[in-house]
Amino acid sequence: MSACQIVNGQTKIDLLDRIDFNDTTLVGSERLMSDILYYIGTCQDTTESAQNQIYDVILAVDNVLARCTALPMYRYVYQNLISGFSALGVNALVDYMVHLPYLEFVATDTSGAEEMRKMAESYCRVRIGSKAPDIQTVAADGTPFELYSINADYTVLLFWSANCPHCREMIKEFGRYLPDKKDVTLVSVCVIGKKNTARKIIRKAKIANSVLISDGLGWNSRIVDDYAVDMTPSVFVLDKGKTILSKPFDVDEVMEIIK
Repeated sequence: MSACQIVNGQTKIDLLDRIDFNDTTLVGSERLMSDILYYIGTCQDTTESAQNQIYDVILAVDNVLARCTALPMYRYVYQNLISGFSALGVNALVDYMVHLPYLEFVATDTSGAEEMRKMAESYCRVRIGSKAPDIQTVAADGTPFELYSINADYTVLLFWSANCPHCREMIKEFGRYLPDKKDVTLVSVCVIGKKNTARKIIRKAKIANSVLISDGLGWNSRIVDDYAVDMTPSVFVLDKGKTILSKPFDVDEVMEIIK
């Protein structure tokens, strides 16, 4: 696609120009990311090869990030884009974005730049096809836990919050599907919520092969940071060797992998 292609009566540049990237009050709004993703979508030519479509998206991402000169705006847009590409398994885009294009034009200090560097590294660590970061901690029942000591064919790693209705419903679904899967272990990391509350939810789901982790550190948990988790629920499916196979959005996608 050319930079001046008409989309619904507007050029692609018009679509980007209508977003006020200097207005940091937009940070956190669904409308901001919706407009950005719509713009990126118009930059892909579906008649091209998959590789050329990746290049189209890279150019579009460059155009977007070049306009995010305030650190809060850059951080929000960058994190949403790279987490989305990471979840979809588009590793070429994840690999590109970890180099932090245009950060030199962002109004930030050394600490801000270091924050973005660490964020990029964390997403690189949990790209699909990479080895999952090890987890060595104490489970909610007081026993020592090591992720790599699990011998199951599949490990489902779920980051959830006890006050999240969608998370609780997902755990119920796992309770319906996993009892027949003896080769699957569910490791649930409760990010937000009291340990006793988390225990009751897991116990009620009657998931036999499961481990609950609740370190009480919330979003400051090392485990959450290692897996670049920025929302709950977040799911990772690992194979026996602890390679990340997928980052599914729901239980149906998980079951398609481990069936």
